[in-house]
Amino acid sequence: MPVDPIFVIGSKAIKTPEKSGRRRSIIREFCLNTTAHGVPAIARSQSIHNKLFWLICFTAFSGTAVYFIVREIFSYFDYSTQTSVNMISEWPQYFPAFTMCNVAPVRYDRFIGPFLNYTNTLNITNTNDTTSISSLQAKYILDFLQMKINQNESLDEFFFPLDAMLMKCVFNGLLCSAINFTSFPSSSYGLCYTFNAKLKNTSNVLYSNEYGGSGNLNLHFYVHSNQYVPYIREGWYIHF
Repeated sequence: MPVDPIFVIGSKAIKTPEKSGRRRSIIREFCLNTTAHGVPAIARSQSIHNKLFWLICFTAFSGTAVYFIVREIFSYFDYSTQTSVNMISEWPQYFPAFTMCNVAPVRYDRFIGPFLNYTNTLNITNTNDTTSISSLQAKYILDFLQMKINQNESLDEFFFPLDAMLMKCVFNGLLCSAINFTSFPSSSYGLCYTFNAKLKNTSNVLYSNEYGGSGNLNLHFYVHSNQYVPYIREGWYIHF
């Protein structure tokens, strides 16, 4: 009796083609649905020539895109800058505004009387001596000034007036005075003064060649350093 040959096929041999076909199907489906240009055309091509054509095109243009992207990234990290400078000669020009402030924000002889009234009223001190000020009193200077501001009281009486400091003012050979300055309050220096300030609705700004000169401003000041308040320094800070 003839015996038919029996071939034993393992489970791996059966599953391999199925897995391989499933992987190809997934890859093909991805290629057909991706938004990347050229990849769907490669998957749809029926002939090897079309596949090669689209593959070459996709590779070439992808490489070009990657090249320019990488170049721009390196260019960004180079932090290169380009500066363009244009020189324009203009004459005459406005004379620059000049601002001066006394390094001491308040004047001792104008400040000490009201300040003592303040400390005596609060029973911090009990003295009428205006010739000196102690470190204990100095701790309340900023409180006193803040109190005046909170009560909408002006601090101008404590500042150094320009007419008491300005000894000489000459602009391009002609005399000037305190009326040629504009004052403004500073949180650090008290009252400051600006020469040749440009204000709204005014056109009286001086030129550098005014009066036939070349733009020279000569100022002499007397700063009244003997009237500086002890313990208080530039910027309204208390110094001990």
